Amino acid sequence: MKKYGLLIALVVAVSIFAGYLLYNNSNIAQRRNQESQSQKTATNDNSTSDNNAKDENKSSNDSNNGNSDKQDHNPVVDNRNVDLINQIVSLAKQGKVINCDFVTGKTTIDDIEKVYGNSDKQEYISSAKGTYTTFTKKYLVFGFNKGMQVFETRSFDPRLQAISRSDIENVLGKAPYKASISGTPSQTVLGYTMNSDYKLEFVISYTTNLVDHVNVLYPAATANSMAGDPGRQW
Repeated sequence: MKKYGLLIALVVAVSIFAGYLLYNNSNIAQRRNQESQSQKTATNDNSTSDNNAKDENKSSNDSNNGNSDKQDHNPVVDNRNVDLINQIVSLAKQGKVINCDFVTGKTTIDDIEKVYGNSDKQEYISSAKGTYTTFTKKYLVFGFNKGMQVFETRSFDPRLQAISRSDIENVLGKAPYKASISGTPSQTVLGYTMNSDYKLEFVISYTTNLVDHVNVLYPAATANSMAGDPGRQW
């Protein structure tokens, strides 16, 4: 009986020990699974965070690109050109250009030289029916007839060179007078009648399509009634 009792006790002890090992291994496996799940969750969270950061950066870049596109079209510059064109027209109706107080048709070249001094250059141009004198530092050229009367004033003010042909036509409409000037560089002339006395010309570069200079013309001072010459119209 003692032998059977010891055997039974041994079997029970082995069963308890085996059960303990199974329980312990099960807990270890469960902890490992939990740790693995935690690591996956952390990885997914990091991935989501990275993706969100990328999305935010993309949105920021898209927004910046949108702002850049808007900045490329600067309405301030356009408005300045519109204002400048309107100023040119307003002065041309008085026989003036933007950087000069002398009135075309009512001024002699002597009057101008008393204020500006001697010109840098003079040349007679038969097709224009007069002599042209250049004051480089003033960005001005004056055309005058045999009686010394100024019939044309040209302004080369640097501000004019920001004006495009489309700016002019948007403000003043299509020009009633157009001409081409061959040479280096070649140029296009857009002419507008201001009133019964004056005409305004925008001389535009073929290369840049921007204004090179403007002319205010007083056609009456180019006529020669004794020779039957009606003078220039443009």
